[in-house]
Amino acid sequence: MKTDAELFYAPGKPNLGPAYLTTSNPASKRYAKPSKLLQNPDAIVIGTGIGGLSIASTLAQKKGLKVLMLEHQKVPGGSTHCHELDGFEYNSGVDSVGDMDPRVGRGLFRATADFITGGKLEWAKMPDAHEICTFGEDTYEWFSSEEKNIEWVERLFPGEGNVRKYYDLEDKIQFDAWAWAITKMAPSWLPESARAKFYDVFGGRWTKYMHRTTADVFQKELGFSKRLAAIFSYMYGNHGRTPKHSPFAFHSANLYHYRYGAYYPVGGPSQIANCVIPIVEGAGGQLAVSTPVEQLLIEDGKCVGVRVKGGEEIRSKMVISDASAWVTFMELLPEAEREKYGYPGLFAKTGPSPAMCYLFLGYDEEIELPKHIIWHMPSYEGVDPYDLDAADMVYKGQMRFEGMGGYLLSPSARDPVYKERCPGKSTVTVLAEAPAGWVKQYRENPDFRPGFDEGVKVNMMKLVHRHMPMLKGKKPVSVHVGVPVGCNPRAWGGCSLGIEPSGDHFTRDTHWLRPKTPIEGLWLTGQDSFSAGVCGAMVSGSLTYSAITGDWLFMLDNRL
Repeated sequence: MKTDAELFYAPGKPNLGPAYLTTSNPASKRYAKPSKLLQNPDAIVIGTGIGGLSIASTLAQKKGLKVLMLEHQKVPGGSTHCHELDGFEYNSGVDSVGDMDPRVGRGLFRATADFITGGKLEWAKMPDAHEICTFGEDTYEWFSSEEKNIEWVERLFPGEGNVRKYYDLEDKIQFDAWAWAITKMAPSWLPESARAKFYDVFGGRWTKYMHRTTADVFQKELGFSKRLAAIFSYMYGNHGRTPKHSPFAFHSANLYHYRYGAYYPVGGPSQIANCVIPIVEGAGGQLAVSTPVEQLLIEDGKCVGVRVKGGEEIRSKMVISDASAWVTFMELLPEAEREKYGYPGLFAKTGPSPAMCYLFLGYDEEIELPKHIIWHMPSYEGVDPYDLDAADMVYKGQMRFEGMGGYLLSPSARDPVYKERCPGKSTVTVLAEAPAGWVKQYRENPDFRPGFDEGVKVNMMKLVHRHMPMLKGKKPVSVHVGVPVGCNPRAWGGCSLGIEPSGDHFTRDTHWLRPKTPIEGLWLTGQDSFSAGVCGAMVSGSLTYSAITGDWLFMLDNRL
């Protein structure tokens, strides 16, 4: 085994190894606020989420540009970084990624991941039964094969729905999604009406099923029983909308993403930034952590740079924001400019995706924990366990933690080199949705927090002991609970997935939420410019690069 020094990347030296972060060399020890910022960079990237990392790496590799990356937090990575608490790592967003093996299915995102990390990031395949979901006392396994899933569904639920027809429809909807992606690339001089017409004609099914709910399609078109429709809706937490409210096209996209299994970055999510940053620095760029941007500099209608906290102004002909659409247009853009382009009205028509409350557990021993992810559906007395909408209303409407659902996993079990990086430790994470109103109260009302924390902690711990019985009787040495779980302190309502992934978001909003903004010199990347989730944000970097350079063949080279 290599020593910590060999595994730990030192800035300014060749990255000869995998650069794993370790207990003795965590991210907080590696990164520090620079004493001087890079002057006159070729490009400024605001935020180092995977969208920012993606565009910075691409500009460095394809154009040799010197990119200044400005990060609000103490460590880079956005939702790919890990919270470092009590000597333990806790993920902030990347728990499971699909479409990472081009030998099966699409392998859609592997080429992009390999490119932006210089081919140094490895991915571990999770178990064949990579997720389980529970409804009351009933438990179901989800496999990395549609045929295996069809087999158990037809065996357990004969006559309750045409499962093969579902998978066929899923294929067709995903194919039509290309038309939606192309509208993101259309030049700004092309009228919005023309873009919308193209979208409707060539992406008909994607458009149509964006305006039909998941429950409606499963039950009315596919003939699924209420029970089977709920089972196929188990991962609604991936997009934050229950079956009666989620657009079927986006829900099916989430299911499709994991059709051939799930993968986890070897070395943990922080390994993504560890691989990307040396590439940016190697081209003469700079990472500046603990350097929040306060305002975009606009002169004669053009974005010419940024002002950071403390008042220093850095100028560049190109500014790319990975800080989310809300932060970019409603906080960083001067008020006169935001009014000029009508952003307050545009945001008034939409809203943020949900935030997440969390329970982090750290144990000072190596415990064999499950590698799969567990989705536990909320369950309340008097409510059908398969009525996800009704249960969700009880949870959020009454803020009833007893009976709450949860999303459980063990990061220490999923990372194959965790025992080398963090010997003698084990970790568990539990998440559940939290509306923006809860986040507001949590941040502003000190009297709200104790009861909230206790309710979340007690009831999430019940889920842990049910699904990970090997932890009963063991006392964690690290326990953290709260809301939100993400790492963008400015996120709209503490949201995890940017703007709400509604049908309108993928139809009406798609024409103003795109890489090219109406302000010359200002570009957008990240989830809001393309699609929610880590892969949507990662691909946004390729999309933004193509929009900036006009090199649309690059998108094809990266499997888009």
